[in-house]
Amino acid sequence: MDIVYMNGGLGNQVFQYIFARYLEETKGEQVLIDDMHFFLYEDQINYNLTNNPANTPDKTTHNGYELEYVFPNASKPTLMSQYFDEDVWQHMKTETMKMPLQRLGVFRQLWENDVDLILLLEAGDIRELDGLTCPIYHTEANRYNSAAAKLGGDVYFFGYWINPGWFNRYREKFLKEFAFRPLTDPLNLQYMNEIQNSYSIGVHIRRGDFVRLNWALPEDYYYTEVKNLSARENAKFFVFSDDLEWCKNNMKELGFSDKNTVFVDGNYDYKNNYIDMQLMSMCNVIIEGASSFSYLASLLNQTPGFRAVRIRNNPEDDINGHIQRVTMG
Repeated sequence: MDIVYMNGGLGNQVFQYIFARYLEETKGEQVLIDDMHFFLYEDQINYNLTNNPANTPDKTTHNGYELEYVFPNASKPTLMSQYFDEDVWQHMKTETMKMPLQRLGVFRQLWENDVDLILLLEAGDIRELDGLTCPIYHTEANRYNSAAAKLGGDVYFFGYWINPGWFNRYREKFLKEFAFRPLTDPLNLQYMNEIQNSYSIGVHIRRGDFVRLNWALPEDYYYTEVKNLSARENAKFFVFSDDLEWCKNNMKELGFSDKNTVFVDGNYDYKNNYIDMQLMSMCNVIIEGASSFSYLASLLNQTPGFRAVRIRNNPEDDINGHIQRVTMG
């Protein structure tokens, strides 16, 4: 039994799903998805879905589990919430909520009930390991490492796995699974037409909770890239953001001009916000934000000659063997 932890918004969910599917394809075995995160924050998620609190700085729970809604062709993952009987899962939720550090709550309960699991961490707070005596391994974050699929025994995988390596090993298969629905509404069809009939540059500016967490990229990051690309013939910038008003008020600082900038509006509703990713995936260039959302849009982009501008590259070269045993003090 291999288990992959899942949390966060659409970008994180898809990268974690890609990793789980990589394991399934490589090992020829079913992989479970630990979806407890979405049950722990169920009340906040339902509030977001009901009220759509645009530009709320502390909106960190996103829209809940949405992978299958956005990508109906994806192979339906085996969720732990469906694997266990409802009363057992509710008990596990109750026990997890009692824990001061909840992200490994399901793992801890399985381990404490004599399920012989190995823990492989790509990310996580070391405090969450206190008291564990099971085998614990660590691999470098955001790096492709084929050794992850070679650990013997049953493994619980905790991380984000944001690297093209997992995707590219089964790229043609995954591209079919991550096919978007055809656009049908007039406004997004208009955006699509403009994107396809210009040298289109998608610009993703993540604000919201990133501002509070001090993760938002500075204006000069965008300014430099926008100015470099503005000289390109037929260049048109399409701005995607969870705070379009801030982007409009800071056009000059970001390097945009009125004549060749389109602010893509209308997709903030939780049922439609994935369309921003879909439109970005059609652009000739994407200036990514510090977010898995635009990173995924780049990964799914099949436009001839496409290139991505990003704050950092996640090397795809295989670091096979660089999995280290964690020794608990």
